[in-house]
This record gives sequence, structure tokens and C-alpha cells, in this order.
Amino acid sequence: MEQLKSADPIFLHIEELIKKKDYQGVYNYIDTTEPPKDWVVELPSKIGKDKYKTIKLEVMEATMNRIFGQCAITNISTPVINQDKSGRCSVTVTVIYQYKGFDNFYNSLHGIASVVVSDLNLLELATPKASSMALKNAIKQLGGLFGKYLNKLEDVEAELPSSTENISKEEQLQSITEGIVSANNMQDLKSWRHVIYSKVSTPDVQALYETRLRQLSNNQK
Repeated sequence: MEQLKSADPIFLHIEELIKKKDYQGVYNYIDTTEPPKDWVVELPSKIGKDKYKTIKLEVMEATMNRIFGQCAITNISTPVINQDKSGRCSVTVTVIYQYKGFDNFYNSLHGIASVVVSDLNLLELATPKASSMALKNAIKQLGGLFGKYLNKLEDVEAELPSSTENISKEEQLQSITEGIVSANNMQDLKSWRHVIYSKVSTPDVQALYETRLRQLSNNQK
């Protein structure tokens, strides 16, 4: 990736520390090193008037691969969906991201993120965005090189514009149905309850939910 070239001196120093088997030194250096300026992008913030600084996910993942070699998402949770009385919805996703440490053991980073949208029609856009934000949240835990200290306040929610083109009701119902069928436990399934009994749902979808609820309940006995 072209943007990684600006970090060549950083990578060179990390490689030197690895050769010396100073692995803790590598982690300390990652934590205390600021990302190159061309990695940082500024976005409008919901907190105050200041811009929110971040690093693109593809740059973060490419950097992880450059340093550690083997990295991958090993788990993405079923989205937890909540809707308030005004119709606003929030989607919360958690991820587990693993990378191969210098001792050849895999280490896990846990990330979580919520996306708030003004309308249920934007739910399908919110879910993948929450997944990406959760992954960034996980990687950032390694420290400054990944943007951990770019902002004074953590912008844990992202607002998607309400002007986004509406998703058809058929597409909404398909997404909800897939969520019901793919639920692995009662907690996953109940996270869909607010949507199941909202105006966008149908009696058939509600019946499917109740059937799946009974199936999972019987499995726990």
C-alpha cells in the first residue's frame, strides 16, 4: 500500500527491535509512536466543534500485516439492535481480532462500537459500519501508531445521514429474517426483538421469531 511508505522508518526500527528479540520494546514503541501525518484523516465530530481524527481501516489492517504477518477477525457478534420511542436505532457490534505475536502465540484484541441512525430504514447501512468501527476499536488498543491518542474524547457513536436513500421494505424484511435464522442463542435472538415488533415487521416474521425462540429455549433445557 502506497501510504505505508511514509512509515518506512517506523517499520525499520520495529524490525531492528525484533532482531534483538526486544519484543516488549516493540509494543512500547508502537504505543508511544504517532502515526504519519498522511495516515490521519479528519471527520466532523458530534462532540464539540473540533474535528475527529482517525486512520482508515485499510491502513490499520495493512500495518498490522506488515508488523505481525498473520492477522484476522475470528468472531463478529450478532448485532444488538435497540430502538427508542422517537424511532432512532442503535446497532452495537463486538469483534475479536487475532494476530500472531512474536512468541508464535496468537493474541486477541476485543473491539466494540455502536452506530446510531435516525430511521430504521438505515439499519442495513449501520450494521456493517458498526462492524468496521469495532475492528478499528480493537486494533487501536495497541497504541499511538494506530491512532489511540489522536482524540481527547472517544467518538463511540457515528451518525449516518438521514438523507441516505431508503432501503426497500423487502430488503429490510430479508435482513431481519436472516438475523432470526442465524441467531445462535437466546441473547442473539432477543437483540432483534425491538425490530421484530416494530412497524416494519410482518406477522410472518413475528411467527418465525416466536418459533425460533421456542427452538432455542428447548435447546437450553
